[in-house]
Amino acid sequence: MDEGYFIPYLKELAAKYSVADDLNVTLDRGRIIIDCSKGKLAFVYDFALLKEGREGCTVPLLHWRSKRRSVELRNIVKTGMVEKPLAMRIHHIVPRGEFDSSLQDILAYETDLAEFITGQKVDRIFADFSGMEYTNCIASTDGNVKLSMELGFSPEGSEPVLLHEIVARTGIASDVAVDTQTMQYPIYVFKGKKVEHYTDIDNELYGLENTQADCIRFILQVLAEPDCIPELQEKGEHLRRVWEAAEQSSRNLIYTGVGD
Repeated sequence: MDEGYFIPYLKELAAKYSVADDLNVTLDRGRIIIDCSKGKLAFVYDFALLKEGREGCTVPLLHWRSKRRSVELRNIVKTGMVEKPLAMRIHHIVPRGEFDSSLQDILAYETDLAEFITGQKVDRIFADFSGMEYTNCIASTDGNVKLSMELGFSPEGSEPVLLHEIVARTGIASDVAVDTQTMQYPIYVFKGKKVEHYTDIDNELYGLENTQADCIRFILQVLAEPDCIPELQEKGEHLRRVWEAAEQSSRNLIYTGVGD
């Protein structure tokens, strides 16, 4: 986490939009701790920490919900541009990083994102772990949408592969260009054989990595609407149960209900 940018930007925008007063920010391993006029909150992005009892109110940091591509894919489903989702295809193969430090983090990301987009809840899962670097999962929602998830880690420095594709009764919707899996960037500069790309897409958070900017947007939304905190905490508990069901499924090689 880039403390030199992240904390000043978070304080600046919290004041600008009047979401909280007396904001103090501490960056801990896997957590962003906020102490302000609305209380003390620990936003957790290392999902193994959700089961640990620590000081403060623990809230899962669902930063992917702030991504433009996630919001637009959700809107395609909600507005009926494609109707009756039947399945969702997910690829999430990335180098290890601060926000993708374990398969549990990646599974939490993709489970919640699928639920966020479809408006349904994962209730069954089959997983086959190969060490702790890669897994294939088949999950099912309470509305019988099938999720095919290929999750894992690639070598350091490689391009991330992120794909989310909705297969619906009336069409297909994707959050990347057709026949593309690797990340696309807002600006490319071609210099002979060298290609540079630039990722800044938020004019209020210039200089931050996109995921860090997404974190700030998510935190500001929670501070502005603190009534959503109990629902988010319930979501965190649900994501923990999904991970436990996936572990059990991998051991027993059976389709496992979440919470069974």
